[in-house]
Amino acid sequence: VRRAAVRGDGWLPQGDPRDRLPAQIARVRALRAEAGVEEPIVIGAITEPLYVGEPGWPVGRRTLAGKPEELAASLREYAAMGVHQIQVRFRSRSVAELTDQMAAFGADVAPHLDRSDQ
Repeated sequence: VRRAAVRGDGWLPQGDPRDRLPAQIARVRALRAEAGVEEPIVIGAITEPLYVGEPGWPVGRRTLAGKPEELAASLREYAAMGVHQIQVRFRSRSVAELTDQMAAFGADVAPHLDRSDQ
C-alpha cells in the first residue's frame, strides 16, 4: 500500500471488503501527503460478485443480487467513498449465463451508474 501510495498513479486493492475501503483510501491519501506527492491517484475496487435479477440458485452470501436500479445504487456507493473505477465480476454456472449476466449489466445496470438522483 505504501509503495502504491508514494510511487504509483493508481491503486487497486485486492480483496479488501467494502467496509474497509474508506480507511484504506484515507491511508493511501495520507501516505501520499506525508511523502509530498501532489499528483492525483486513481483508486479502483473489485466489487462483490454480482447477479442481475433474482437467481434461482444459491449465489453465495456476499453476492449482490437484485433489480438493476438496486445494484446500481449499491455500486454508486463506491464513488462516494473515493473510488474512481470498479471491476465487476458475475456469478454464473455456465458461459451462456455469464454472457447473459454481462449483457444484462451493460443494458440494465450500467446506465444507472452515473445517476446520483436515484
